[in-house]
Parts: sequence; C-alpha cells; structure tokens
Amino acid sequence: MKGFYVGAAAIALAGAAFSQERTVIPIGVDLGVYLPQDSTVRSVFGDAWYRVGITPLSLQTPDNWKFTMDVAYLRSSRQGNRASLLPVTFGMTRAFGQDNDVRPYVALRAGPYWGDVNSPFLGINKSKIGIDANAAVGLAFKNGFYIEARYDTMSKFEGLNFSGFFFSAGIKLFDIRL
Repeated sequence: MKGFYVGAAAIALAGAAFSQERTVIPIGVDLGVYLPQDSTVRSVFGDAWYRVGITPLSLQTPDNWKFTMDVAYLRSSRQGNRASLLPVTFGMTRAFGQDNDVRPYVALRAGPYWGDVNSPFLGINKSKIGIDANAAVGLAFKNGFYIEARYDTMSKFEGLNFSGFFFSAGIKLFDIRL
C-alpha cells in the first residue's frame, strides 16, 4: 500500500512538472474586528471581537466572477461568558477596474459556521453548527494587501443572533501552485 501512495505522488508531481499552465492561488491572512449587532450578544460577550481569517486572494483579473472562500475565527469573552465562532463560507468575488495598484472588489459567500457558547448568565453551554451568508466590499492593493468591510447574517444560536459587521485588513502570505 505504501508503494501505491509513493507511485501516485510521483505521477502527480511529474504531471505538474510537465504542465504548460499552472494555476497560482495566492493565500492571505487577515486580522480584524467583528461588531455584533444584537444588543444581548454585545452586552453578554462584548461589543468588539477579534477576528483572524484566511482566504485565497482571487482578485488578479478584473471584470470576471471567480470562486472564493473564507475561513474566520472569532472569539470574545466577558465576565465568565465566552463565545467562539468559526464560519467557513464559499462564493464568488469580482474585481473592478484596470488599475493594478488599487482595485475595488465585491464578494458574496455562504456556508456553515460552528459555534461554541458558554454563558452562565444566559444558561447556555452548547456547540452547534449554523448557516452564515455574507456580502463584502474591499480594496486590493497591488494584489498583496487588502482591506475589507462585510456584513454576515447568521442563523440563530439558541436564540442568540450573531449577525454583524466585520472590518479587516489582510496580506498575501504565499502562493499555492497547482
């Protein structure tokens, strides 16, 4: 069985080496703030949460819709109450204009989110999966740095509404070549 995996890897690498066209996917990481809109969520868990995300930067070619995805981690705690959210969304993005220095873009995404909430104040100690959808606008700078504002609407979690605004800035870390 070990030989099968070695052989399959060798064939895949050889195919990639002889390929005339290689797809390059730049990967970026971002840091930002999440601002929940629900007053109960804000008072129990905090007004501003930290966000860390990773996403492919598919903004190189303007005027075409391209596949995109986003993975984010949000966490906040206040007075013994804590909440963590992990949305994983998929969708389409489109850049506009011909200027490579600064290029505006939009993105529409949807997918699941995992939530873990422990709130003695609300009597909730549960993990579960919900649905998330978001719309974003942003600016990409020389396809290496970006800023983004977006709104996420999330299905309710034990009666809590975690929908809110994100503001983040990211930078290209590396390229994946396929």
